[in-house]
Amino acid sequence: MTDVADSPGRGKTIDAVMVGAAYVFLSSTYFSIAVNSLALGLMAVSWALLMVTERRWSVRATPLDGFFLAYVAAELLATAFSTERAQSLLFSKRLLLIGIVYFLASRIESVAAAKRAVAVLLGSAGVVGALGVAKLVLGNPEENTRLGIFQFYMTTSEIMMIALLLTLPFVLHRGTPLRVRLAAAAVLVPVAIALYATVTRGAYLAAAAGIIFIALVRNRKLLIPLVVLVVALFLFAPPYVESRLQSIIDLNHPENVSRLMMWKAGLRIFADHPVVGVGDIDLGDLLHRYAEPGYPGGWGHLHNVGLQILVTLGVVGAAAFVALFVRIAITEWRIYRAVRDDWFTGSFVLGALAVFVGFLVNGLTEWSFGDQEVVILLWISVGLSLAIGNLFPSPKARGDR
Repeated sequence: MTDVADSPGRGKTIDAVMVGAAYVFLSSTYFSIAVNSLALGLMAVSWALLMVTERRWSVRATPLDGFFLAYVAAELLATAFSTERAQSLLFSKRLLLIGIVYFLASRIESVAAAKRAVAVLLGSAGVVGALGVAKLVLGNPEENTRLGIFQFYMTTSEIMMIALLLTLPFVLHRGTPLRVRLAAAAVLVPVAIALYATVTRGAYLAAAAGIIFIALVRNRKLLIPLVVLVVALFLFAPPYVESRLQSIIDLNHPENVSRLMMWKAGLRIFADHPVVGVGDIDLGDLLHRYAEPGYPGGWGHLHNVGLQILVTLGVVGAAAFVALFVRIAITEWRIYRAVRDDWFTGSFVLGALAVFVGFLVNGLTEWSFGDQEVVILLWISVGLSLAIGNLFPSPKARGDR
């Protein structure tokens, strides 16, 4: 964030509140959605007041603006034609989280500020991961079959997966100062243990995909220890973990059967509402109506980001969503190419790209985009990447063609 001293008079006080709220927001992302939401609201109000006080518009344009607008328009269009307009409008509040991207891209105006933000973000992940390890060691083993720290174990797995992928490049970059590398390793170890202890198949695959991406971009020799680690997990995993790993490819596993039934029902819903979808609503009743006999129910979403978007927003919304995500990938890659040699900026943007890969893979079997804690971390990674691109304004970093 901008140094507080840079803002004169009353603006200095507002800026101080905004910066404090931003640090609370970043640190609470892993442990309290309530604190996180309050901090986010205070950030937004403070930023608006600061712009009024300074009489200037301080929201930076980004290469994603038109794509965000198209996605917002698709959400509103689907809501307008939904049979559950009130619920669709309520669920569309997820659009407000896009403001995180603009806040970070606009307010982080120095490498020092970016370093502080990343230190708070990853440091808090390490603390939460360590608490998870403590819970494993000190808790009742029968109650810790699948670790949930402050959230449901599935959410814990996703946010630990994101923290792991953001941290790993700092450990691997040859230029990382020793003290920073040791600090990153101190974060990485408990986060990895916590992720493993969630015993969540989708997060395992997402983490593996992200690590493979980092290895292919940074150092392909890292693929060797990754393969060794995977083999070791299969050979030495406890029976429950081994059973979960084997179930990934077992089409007769009850969870896989229910997902397949759910996806087939989703395709039937889409066939009846192909253009703008059914609206951003809970799909529980529709799934029961369209599913085959024997569908167990209990879910209000499709456990697949792409299919969920297709059903709720139709081909119009899906096209906007895909275009947005393609643009994010292209923009972050261009920023990475501009800063890859620098240990800090290069490591963070590579981690953000790996998070993007992991998010997409996890979204094959989960509705990750509907989980606020998870999507907040995604938008944080995008916003910080854009901020870094602004600090190194070459055509590649800005995302210009």
